[in-house]
Amino acid sequence: MVSLFVLAVLALSPSARDGEPPVPVVTPDGGSVPTVAPRATDNVAPVLAPELVADGGVAADGIATPIVAKPSLSVYQVDLPIEATVTAGSVALYAVIDLLIKPSLEGDVSCRRPIGNGRCNPSDLSAFDRYAVGRESREWQALGDVTLAASVIAPALYLAMESIVLPTQHPWRDFSDDALIVGQSMALTAAMQTVVKFAIRRPRPIRYTNLEEPLTSFDAELSFPSGHTSLVAAATTAMTMTIWLRHPKSPMRFVWLAGGVALTGLTGFSRVQSGNHFPTDVIVGALMGGFCGFIVPYVHRKKLPVTPTASLDPKTGASSLGMVGEF
Repeated sequence: MVSLFVLAVLALSPSARDGEPPVPVVTPDGGSVPTVAPRATDNVAPVLAPELVADGGVAADGIATPIVAKPSLSVYQVDLPIEATVTAGSVALYAVIDLLIKPSLEGDVSCRRPIGNGRCNPSDLSAFDRYAVGRESREWQALGDVTLAASVIAPALYLAMESIVLPTQHPWRDFSDDALIVGQSMALTAAMQTVVKFAIRRPRPIRYTNLEEPLTSFDAELSFPSGHTSLVAAATTAMTMTIWLRHPKSPMRFVWLAGGVALTGLTGFSRVQSGNHFPTDVIVGALMGGFCGFIVPYVHRKKLPVTPTASLDPKTGASSLGMVGEF
């Protein structure tokens, strides 16, 4: 969120090139690449997209040397019907299980050695996980909700800002395609962690405390893995991948990487401190979300065309054939 604020200030501040015509941006074949906010590009591009920084060259007619840029910001190959179906199906699976099925189920004692009144034996836990037993904090729980919301809002705002201040022929499509892949990473994570929760049914830390009344909520049996942590990890990892592919020279790659690790770690810590999860729950949740956040963008990335190559060594007469490209 801090990076978004800084970029907004840069975009709205006066340009160092005020009074001069904006540097033209063209496609490799000479076509124009319109920008919604041309002046903002002069301020934001050096930080956001170093590949769009002018080299200072001036043609004979006094016009600045054009910057050669890709006509599209999107780095993913998106088949809208397929992606929408996968994303909607994952969200539907999560919603049906979490909102319709879970409330109709009654909690039960699923721990190894119940010791009465729906309580589990803390000695069955590892010393690492026993840290969560007895902890409860509404403040930490609220913070976990805030970090989850931030992990959804920040990528959307950042991608929207790029579509406004950077040259692109299709700003809406660039935003929607890349935002859809980030969203799909979260949707698949939500569906996966929900299925795992119901399959494993690990009691939450509250089951290991002294209970005055037996717990009847089925949610008390769904500790593993941490849903908040997995969703935050999925969103931040997918967004980091997107920036890494969009701008391989931008320092913002490391801002998103560090911010994603910090936000995921803070979310996991808050879930433990609030008494909702064990440390191992949040660790596995982070790994699950990180996996989905990496693999979904990776399989959708645009691939370079494969180009055949041939070489001949005139001294030895040896020849070779090969292909250059990204598979």
